[in-house]
Amino acid sequence: MMRSPVKPLVILMTTLSASVQAADLTDVANAAWSYDGTWRAERQNWEADQETLVQGRAALLPTIDASYGRYRTNQRIEDGGVDLDYDREASSVNLTQPLFRLDAFYGYKEAKATVSVSQANFYQARQDFVLRVAQGYFGVLRAWDNLVSAQAEEKAISRQLDQTSERFDVGLVPRTDVEEAQAAYDLTRVSLIVAEQDFAIARDQLETLTGQRWDNLAELREELPMSGPAPENMDAWLDKAAYQNPQILASRFTAKAAGCTADRQFGAMMPQVQLVGSYTHLHTAPDDDTGGATGFGSGITPDNHGTEIGIEVTMPLFRGGALNSQRKQAVLRADAADQTYLQTVRDVTQQARSAFRTVQADSLRVQARNQAIRSASSALEATQSGYEVGTRNVVDVLNAQQALYAAQRDYANARYDYILNSLTLQSAAGDLDVQNLVSVNEWLSSEQTLDLYNPDLEGQSEEKIVTPR
Repeated sequence: MMRSPVKPLVILMTTLSASVQAADLTDVANAAWSYDGTWRAERQNWEADQETLVQGRAALLPTIDASYGRYRTNQRIEDGGVDLDYDREASSVNLTQPLFRLDAFYGYKEAKATVSVSQANFYQARQDFVLRVAQGYFGVLRAWDNLVSAQAEEKAISRQLDQTSERFDVGLVPRTDVEEAQAAYDLTRVSLIVAEQDFAIARDQLETLTGQRWDNLAELREELPMSGPAPENMDAWLDKAAYQNPQILASRFTAKAAGCTADRQFGAMMPQVQLVGSYTHLHTAPDDDTGGATGFGSGITPDNHGTEIGIEVTMPLFRGGALNSQRKQAVLRADAADQTYLQTVRDVTQQARSAFRTVQADSLRVQARNQAIRSASSALEATQSGYEVGTRNVVDVLNAQQALYAAQRDYANARYDYILNSLTLQSAAGDLDVQNLVSVNEWLSSEQTLDLYNPDLEGQSEEKIVTPR
């Protein structure tokens, strides 16, 4: 967590290769890097928060002030009946160097802790950026796979409706079979409309994230190494989360800053010792027409120079009880920050534990969903054959068809869930970086691409339809 929060990003952005055909995950990340307003704001906020350290250190360093004034003076001396008119210029330079100031010392430590909080928040923002990019990219692919399955289901049930109507026309099936098939078809039409809408929304969200239109995206390869978390030991993930999770670090440094605030408020009640020095120059220019009774003979000298250096000690004695009240308030807030930190550790640990188990289950779920497709396909063929010979009715066929396409959608969703939940696990462990997008990018196919505005919906949905033997 002590690495530079910006340098790894710059290196990645210069090493990502641009795709010459379909855009991939790294191309989308590059575009979002320079366009995403949330991410750009976080980078600017991090840069701005670095100035907090400079401001906190300033109270320990010398301060130098200079002043200059020009004045017109009219003075009457009553005893002598003399009127004096003259111009006066005053300039001074003052230097102050703190020698002993507990409040300034703890204020500097408070500033360091505050900058550490900012850095931890920046790491969290970087992880959130990576997740947004992955969610945006795979959200489009997920919506497309669901749309293909919905289209395939609509086609299959439409054909079943036509077949049932033909059988009804020749008296082989009752009217209720046609009505059952029509009801199932109407429901698939609704699902298809929703899937089309979801795909368009996901495509728009990706463009909003990146600020540009994407014509083609690389799709996932069919065979992927979805074997579960690595390492397989949950304790390793929990230990890593406790050590480098940005939320835990931010909470830890927030508690440290609150403790420094309490110390600073105590220091404000202590004596303050500082070295002071000054140089002054006064120049007076009397009017020439005042005569001998005025001017320099009246005790006004044209130039005065003065230097002063010494040690100054100050201590607040009583300010209406405000200082002690502020100290007590800061102590209570520091105790509250400690409790918040402990609770954050518990919450993040639970999040990491849940994410680990989710990825474990996702790995098994992908395998099970893939097997479910084969089983549902075999069940559909058997049910269709039974329907042909009269041992099954049309409701059985429709249910079998819906089960098959539900299995196809579940399998596609399980694959995307595994990818995104794996990134979430790495985020909980504080180990998610833009380099992870490069690793996930290797799971994309250079041959299988998706045309976002002219997709081959008819062709791909036809491939998913199971034709009974």
